[in-house]
Amino acid sequence: MNSKKDPWIFALMLALGFASAGRCQSPSQQPTQDQQAAPSQNNGPAAQPGETVLVPKKKDAQPAPAPEEKKPERINPKEVFTISTTTNLVNVDVLVTDKDGSPISTLAKTNFKVYDDGVEQNLSNFGTAAAPITVCLLIEFSSRSWSNLYLALQDSYQFLGFIQPQDWVAVVEYDMKTNIVSDFTQDRGQVRAALDTLRIPGFSEANLFDALSYTIDRMRDIQGRKAIIAIVGGSGNSLLGTTGIDTFSKITYEQMLKIAKGSDTPIYPLSTYEFIAVRNPSGRADFTNDQIRNQLNYIAQYSGGQAYFPRFEGEIPSDYQQIAQQLRTQYSLGFVPSDSAKDGKYHKLKVELIDTDGSPLRIINQKGKQVKYRVNARDGYYAPKS
Repeated sequence: MNSKKDPWIFALMLALGFASAGRCQSPSQQPTQDQQAAPSQNNGPAAQPGETVLVPKKKDAQPAPAPEEKKPERINPKEVFTISTTTNLVNVDVLVTDKDGSPISTLAKTNFKVYDDGVEQNLSNFGTAAAPITVCLLIEFSSRSWSNLYLALQDSYQFLGFIQPQDWVAVVEYDMKTNIVSDFTQDRGQVRAALDTLRIPGFSEANLFDALSYTIDRMRDIQGRKAIIAIVGGSGNSLLGTTGIDTFSKITYEQMLKIAKGSDTPIYPLSTYEFIAVRNPSGRADFTNDQIRNQLNYIAQYSGGQAYFPRFEGEIPSDYQQIAQQLRTQYSLGFVPSDSAKDGKYHKLKVELIDTDGSPLRIINQKGKQVKYRVNARDGYYAPKS
């Protein structure tokens, strides 16, 4: 290279190097005008030309003040509002029928008077609407009088014709022990299949009282309209046991009456007692036969049901129909006892029908004749024990 030209070349290269360095300077080293005007996140707003901005001095973070401890609030007992619930509501299902057993369903709340141990009560609940029913068919499956009971069992199939789709039906049989053949179901086919299994009994014992007690206990918590239809026999031979309807139950007849009194499940016994008596006239005066009728009547009466004693096979379907009709047309009454003592004692109930002026109710039929009626309700209840 020519030595004279070297200084000029060196100077040119040096100038080009400074220009390139200026163009490659980073934004942080040479901020733009927009960046100069942007506020700083750390030091406050940026200064404008000719303006002095004081950046606030950072302070150390101070802990949040602790909440003041509150003193317990003093409550005035007189200003405290409480919600109380009543659990001793007594429900009474009442059935009013004419002399033929047909229900009378045209009565109002003002037509009823309920007495608890002789003291009139204020009715808090009243209902007449038709409602689904829950029925247990309790069938004696004993060989002691099966030839007669078989007829009643055969006609029990016709009871299914009075069952509506919303109803519940169970089938329970008993001899020495109680056995659930079909639990509560709305399937009539299942009920019919359960009845089909009852063909040849194996024992002659029939412990009705134990079976009733067992069934009542299972139906204790079922709400709504419910009943036990007990298809029972009845033999005039007292050698079969203490009564003609029960042989060797663990509970006695007196204990059974007490259970029926305290239950809210009406019992409808359907017995072949009269069916047998008609075909054996010499046994009609037998003491045991009369005992059968009395015991079944009292069990039904104390529970709020009704006993049936068909004399002929043709009467049985109409009895089933009447039972179903009665269960659907009951009057549902409810009251809170004026005597709220929870002593566990038995309280006697009495239901009367009155007119608008408080006199005994007179029911007149379409022909203008007075109708004889019957009021059927459970005999009483046991108060809860505290």
